[in-house]
Amino acid sequence: MRLKTYVVQNMTEAIPMIKKDLGADALILNTKKIKTGGFMGFFKKEKLEVIAAVETQSAEKKKKMEPAKLEFPAPVQEPVPVVEPAPHPVVQQVQQPDSDLINELKNIKHVMMQVIGEDRLPAVLKPLNQRLAQQEIAPEIQSELFAKLMLELEKKPALTELEVNAFARSEVLRLVNEHQKTPAAKNPEIICFIGPTGVGKTTTIAKIAADLMLREDKKVGLITSDTYRIAAVEQLKTYASILNIPIKVAESSADLIHAMEGLRDCDIILMDTAGRNYQQKQYIDDLERMLPDKNKIQINLVLSLTSKYEDMRKIIDNFKTIQMDELLLTKKDETSSAGAILNLIYHYSIPIRRIANGQNVPDDILTVTPELIANFVLGEDDNG
Repeated sequence: MRLKTYVVQNMTEAIPMIKKDLGADALILNTKKIKTGGFMGFFKKEKLEVIAAVETQSAEKKKKMEPAKLEFPAPVQEPVPVVEPAPHPVVQQVQQPDSDLINELKNIKHVMMQVIGEDRLPAVLKPLNQRLAQQEIAPEIQSELFAKLMLELEKKPALTELEVNAFARSEVLRLVNEHQKTPAAKNPEIICFIGPTGVGKTTTIAKIAADLMLREDKKVGLITSDTYRIAAVEQLKTYASILNIPIKVAESSADLIHAMEGLRDCDIILMDTAGRNYQQKQYIDDLERMLPDKNKIQINLVLSLTSKYEDMRKIIDNFKTIQMDELLLTKKDETSSAGAILNLIYHYSIPIRRIANGQNVPDDILTVTPELIANFVLGEDDNG
């Protein structure tokens, strides 16, 4: 075995050096914080000591062995000689406080971005990596999760796949609880639903209206401003007739004020808007002019989980002039990927209260919980 020690600023600096000197099959045996240099014990600088090694068997033996993976096994207990040390260094190992652990985690996250991309994870982590890739989880979320798993493997080298999944589930729950903002008032005076074409706003509004009536005994009114599509108006009128609730049509801001006055005896008003191409700012400006006093209205942006995540981000970013109170996600039943749910929670401080997962009114709408998201992303919890 060929062994080499590196004294560097961080792990990100060490990885290219290890690959250059020892090759892609190198193992990282140990890392620790040290203090080096200085004068008469003063002015020491904190560095990271990384010990790496590579097998040096003959080519014939090497063919019979699986290539080593770049991973973080349990720390080596026996002292390892330092190769090519600086002349007479003054080296002192220091205890790592919590801030050092955080910095180490950040360094490992940078490394994990590369390791995940090259599929060089330890075998026990590969099934989870494949699952997260299928769910289209954002790379930065994956790197954070796997960085923590690598530290867990360092403490427990015999970690099983079942334990890995349990650890991943606890981390997803923690991430959702940490990033998911508390939703706005549960039942404001008006909820306005906005979003691009084809995301299922009208059907979703009918589900919510039925749910408020049947389960919360609320008197609900409907307003539609989607006069661009005659079919949309007729569809909402049909739902209103079935549910026996009043509906008003508003084509302008003045019409909207009049419609709200006509529904003043309702406990809550649900407002449908035209589905437009909201990647074009002119439509957002039109919508903003249409909306009533913000103090009276809660705005829900409706997005389809069948959309590409980058398109979702672009739409949200284009809505920055409008205060969005909640995101409402639809068409979960039409895709096997749920990663966008976790990505949105991670990247935006906009709460998600509901997810629609079918066409049935009022049943196919779910209340979001951390456990529901973990089940979508990782699969149902087999441990109950």
